[in-house]
Formats: sequence, C-alpha cells, structure tokens
Amino acid sequence: MPGISARGLSHEGRRQLAVNLTRVLALYRPILDAYIIEFFTDNLWDTLPCSWQEALDGLNPPQLATLLLGMPGEGEVIRYRSVWPLTLLALKSTACALAFTRTPGFQTPSEFLENPSQSSRLTAPFRKHVRPKKQHEIRRLGELVKKLSDFTGCTQVVDVGSGQGHLSRFMALGLGLMVKSIEGDQRLVERAQRLDQELLQALEKEERRNPQVVQTSPRHSPHHVVRWVDPTALCEELLLPLENPCQGRARLLLTGLHACGDLSVALLRHFSCCPEVVALASVGCCYMKLSDPGGYPLSQWVAGLPGYELPYRLREGACHALEEYAERLQKAVPGLRTHCYRAALETVIRRARPELRRPGVQGIPRVHELKIEEYVQRGLQRVGLDPQLPLNLAALQAHQAQENRVVAFFSLALLLAPLVETLILLDRLLYLQEQALPFSQASMLSSCPSSVLNSLPETWFWWPPRCPWVRLSLFWRLKTADAA
Repeated sequence: MPGISARGLSHEGRRQLAVNLTRVLALYRPILDAYIIEFFTDNLWDTLPCSWQEALDGLNPPQLATLLLGMPGEGEVIRYRSVWPLTLLALKSTACALAFTRTPGFQTPSEFLENPSQSSRLTAPFRKHVRPKKQHEIRRLGELVKKLSDFTGCTQVVDVGSGQGHLSRFMALGLGLMVKSIEGDQRLVERAQRLDQELLQALEKEERRNPQVVQTSPRHSPHHVVRWVDPTALCEELLLPLENPCQGRARLLLTGLHACGDLSVALLRHFSCCPEVVALASVGCCYMKLSDPGGYPLSQWVAGLPGYELPYRLREGACHALEEYAERLQKAVPGLRTHCYRAALETVIRRARPELRRPGVQGIPRVHELKIEEYVQRGLQRVGLDPQLPLNLAALQAHQAQENRVVAFFSLALLLAPLVETLILLDRLLYLQEQALPFSQASMLSSCPSSVLNSLPETWFWWPPRCPWVRLSLFWRLKTADAA
C-alpha cells in the first residue's frame, strides 16, 4: 500500500503527521470505537452517512476488498458500480496517505516452497521443536541481529522475553553471538535450557557424522536468566555483561521477538537511558496490552495533542493485518460470517440478561457449517445461559441477511487501523528524539547500511498470513570515533 516513509520526514514533518493523525482519528472515532458484535444491538449501520450506506450496501466481500480496501485480485481492474460520495473516497485516500508504508500482499517465503513445514535455510537441528512460522521468524530476525551487531560492534545480545529460547539458541549456536536470554517464566526457562542441551548434542552428532565440517570457534549456549522486566524501571540484570569486554564498557544489543505491549516500551527506555545499549531490534506487537498511561503516549508532543487518546478498542484494532483480511475477502471465505453470527447472538443475550454486555464466547468450531440458530444455542451455553431459550427465528434470519453489511462495517474500521498503529510508532520515534539521542534508525527513520537493509523492507511482514500484524524497528548508536 502507498503511504508515508518515516525515513524521509523531518522532525517537524513527524510532528505534523502526529497532528494530522489525531485529527483524522477523532473525526472517525465512532467507527473505531464501535464493537462489531454490537452491530445489531446498537444499530451500527444507521450510524453511517446515508450516502455511505448506499455505496456500500450490496457489495460482496471481493468487491469490498477491491473498492473499499483498494486491494484488487490479481489482474483485476478497480471499477466502481456507482458514484461514491466524496467523503467516503476521502476516508479511503486519507487512510492510505497518512499510514506508514506497508509491503503489499503476502507471499510464501522461498524457504518453504519445497516443504511447507521445514525452512530450507535452517538445518535440521535448529528446526526441531520449532513450528514453520517460528522457523521463519528466528531466521530472519537472527540474521538481521547478526548484521546489526557486526555493524555496531556489539559485544553481547540480550534477548528479552525469550520464551523457550528458540531465537536465542539460533543466535548463539547458529550465528556465534554472545547471548543473554531473559524470561520471566521459570518453566519456560527450564525448558529452554533442556532444549539447549538437546541442540548441542545434535550438533555434536552432526559433526561426527560429517567430520569435514570443522567448528572454528567454541560454542556458547545462551545464558538464561529468570527475570521479569518492569517497563517503568531499568533492569540491572539486563545490563550486566556476561564477560568483561577487552576494551572499555560492554556494548549491548537488545532484541525481542513479539515484544508484547509494555515490553517493547521497556526496550525503548533502556535504549534511551543506558549508554551501554547501543542497538535495538524490536518486533513489537499486542498494542492493546500497552499501559495507559505508561505505554502510550511516550512523547510529550503526542501527549499534548487534543484527541491523542487511544482506548483499548483502537489499540486492539491496530493489531489486525489489513492485508490478510483483504485476502480473506477476495476469497470470500465462509468464516467471514462469524461476526454476523456473534452480533446476532449478542441480541439474544441482551434480551435474556440486559446487564450482560459483550461476554467472552469461547471459540465455536466450524461456524460456517452451522445454521445461525445452532450457533446462537451453542453461544448461549458458553456464556452460562439456557441454550433452550425460545428464539425468534425470523429475527435471526433477518440478521443473517445483513451479513455483508456487517463485513462492510468491519472493513471500514480495519481500513483505519493502520493509522492507529502509525500514531503509536510515531509517538515512540518522537519520544526518542525528545531524549536528544545521537541515534540512527531504520524501518521508521533515516538511512541504514545497505548490508542491514538488503533483506529488510520498511514494513516487515511475517509469514504465514494468519500471524497478527507486527512491525520491526531498528535503532543504533555509533561509537564516538565512528560518528566523527
């Protein structure tokens, strides 16, 4: 999708972008604030301008992907069946123009073309116990961290929120980096240590089987530490070097794969406050888990703007992959009716218990194979209500007939989601600039050495497309002598 490249924006340009984003989000706030499961209870369709209703009513999912989201199918030409109102066209154009650029579409990486379950770019020992998606992630991020570490002269990598240690193991035993692995869950750390030993044995066995492959340097397993990282305070353990550097102080590179919520904020704060942290490669996600205040806003500039607030609903929406949803629309997958069914269930719940609003409903399998009344009965049971409540079948069928309207409204909200994410990321960028740090940044700012960026689009999509949307951010500081 077209959009804004943060690298080409001046400091004033970034500030102005934040102003524009808060104004646009305030203008369309009713769409963003709405819960799709309240489509019928709150009559969300009638909250849209009449001219929008006329333009969108009757569009099937592939048409919504092409006309509203601007993502036509292969070889398809965008042709409007009627004249759309300028206000709706303005929304569509603004949503594209003010968001950070995003790589269009999803493609299966070449490493999985031969075997969708095994990355051809990872050897068998590193693939064991690792799902294909995670294989792809640890290879891409690990290789990028290696390039950034070499470029900045880092002496140690710190993997924060390391889980079972898949990324740490690949960086340490596959790429030869000195790695400290920090995870707050004792059980995950114990499993990570067991997997370390298993991988070491597998690598030694492979060497005995292939004696011509010589290990030129000793292997160092990741050093695992059980520690929760408080996003509001500096973590001393995170900053401690594993070895005393030969010259001067340690130079640390922080990384986090899917650094959820406040964890990505904690990494930014360590980068901004600690001179020994000279580089950061963060893949943030789960914006809805950000503390408010504390996790957003970070910058004084954004905090001073009217309408800067991003409630949970907006931050949760920013985690959805617009491109993946457009692909589902183009294929008209039967699962698209789930929102309509859930919204119909909400009407029945409200009639039975008016005080019970938006209860969580555990996943109901194979929704597309169920009649709407069957779905409602199973949903009632899951929220603790009598599944044999008398149902108004005519009303339920009338709701089902509006399935495409539900999909259209949800598509409108999702069209605006990248603007929310852009504001969150822009706030982080402005926060670092307010610290007056002499840093460089890639993926959202400034230039980057070609050796690092060769394999890094400005927006870094994960594969497979079912994975939630994430974006990679790179920051680094150069030594004084290098900077001169």
